[in-house]
Amino acid sequence: MKNLSNAVRAASVVLSLAFLLGSFQVGLAGQSTKQLAVKVQNAIGRYYAEPFNVTIRDDGIVHIQGQVNTLYDKLRIFDIVSKVRGVKDIEDALIVNTPTLPNDMIEANVRDQLMLVSSILEPNRIKVRVDNGIVFLSGKVSFQRERIAAETATSWQKGVKGIVDNITVMSPKKAGSDQNLTAVLHDVMRDQFPLEKKVAFSVNKGVVTVTGNCSTLWAKRMIAKEFSRVTGIRKVINRLKVVPIIE
Repeated sequence: MKNLSNAVRAASVVLSLAFLLGSFQVGLAGQSTKQLAVKVQNAIGRYYAEPFNVTIRDDGIVHIQGQVNTLYDKLRIFDIVSKVRGVKDIEDALIVNTPTLPNDMIEANVRDQLMLVSSILEPNRIKVRVDNGIVFLSGKVSFQRERIAAETATSWQKGVKGIVDNITVMSPKKAGSDQNLTAVLHDVMRDQFPLEKKVAFSVNKGVVTVTGNCSTLWAKRMIAKEFSRVTGIRKVINRLKVVPIIE
């Protein structure tokens, strides 16, 4: 009976320790979640005075609610939040409060704006189609900056609710072999992502597999996006892991 009593006491101690440890872990998770929410709100607040409802739905998953005037603002807020260290994903519930305009009017406005952007060398090469406020961009441009400028100029226009960017950027070299594609992608990493030293990739018959670690969710998304724009790349398999740099 004495041995049984001792066993019961020991089990009680173990259960109590387990309960306390579990409570401590929940507390840490809650504190970390609050800190991340504050970081996200502060990052947005540096550029926008409007109130946005920011909550952390899960470990590192950010949910944003509110209204913005243009698609540009929505994309910019997404860009700002994705650069916050610790953000793993974003559930975007932002509403673009833009007037509903006829498709042909939006198309004409976008075309006119593209002609005015000095960084777009050959705007006539960019094709524009609009369906219910969604702008489809296609065609070929000579430089990456032209594609980015086209997206930005389009996102500013009234009535634009979304953009599907199918513009391709011509490579200085013909991307006919995996060897040439690999060289082009190395140039992309060197010129556009010089701080991402732990990213690796391989090319097999035009299919790129990206592995390793990157510092932010923004870097993970943008590396895959920029790789997919290179002429000759058929598919990008993104296996990058977001591992924030400890400062």
